[in-house]
Amino acid sequence: DGDRGPNTGGMGAYSPAPVVTPEVHARTMREIILPTVRGMAAEGIPYTGFLYAGLMIAPDGSVKTVEFNCRLGDPETQPIMMRLKSDLLELLEHAVNGRLDRIEANWDRRVALGVVLAAANYPDAPRLGDEISGLPKSSEDSHVFHAGTRESEGRIVTAGGRVLCVTTLGDNIRLAQKRAYSLIDEIRFAGMQYRRDIGHRALGR
Repeated sequence: DGDRGPNTGGMGAYSPAPVVTPEVHARTMREIILPTVRGMAAEGIPYTGFLYAGLMIAPDGSVKTVEFNCRLGDPETQPIMMRLKSDLLELLEHAVNGRLDRIEANWDRRVALGVVLAAANYPDAPRLGDEISGLPKSSEDSHVFHAGTRESEGRIVTAGGRVLCVTTLGDNIRLAQKRAYSLIDEIRFAGMQYRRDIGHRALGR
């Protein structure tokens, strides 16, 4: 909690992020995303697909690029998928066929928040094979995404460092956070660890 632990993969995410104001979004598109896409096209390699820009956003709203990935982020994807109301496959088909201008992505107006549950000893030497119990059923407002899991003799066990991402929807960040941690209280596996403060920055805005 409080960013005091070891360097790990992402341990949670929420959408939308209040730090991305309309002004920050417009600036990011104008200064980073569009010049990158246009630059690739000008070099004869037009890009089609997910372009994930990792950004640093300064208090004055200026943006700097840390990295680009040609994939969705983890665990950023899970809250985004909870909010996406459109058919993902249909969006992808429009993209690969050069017809994205003929379709709109529809989003749930609610906030989505996801908390990663990590294995014992993560990130150094994650322990594998611990049985997972108490997994709740998915609903319209919640979903437990599996990452580092596998089935063994009819049981679900840990099979990686970041094991699950418990993701929920709420009318605001506080309700989504409360719902996610309430579901986490039902889940058990030996050595389970997670941050207890996902969403705290959004609550402070």
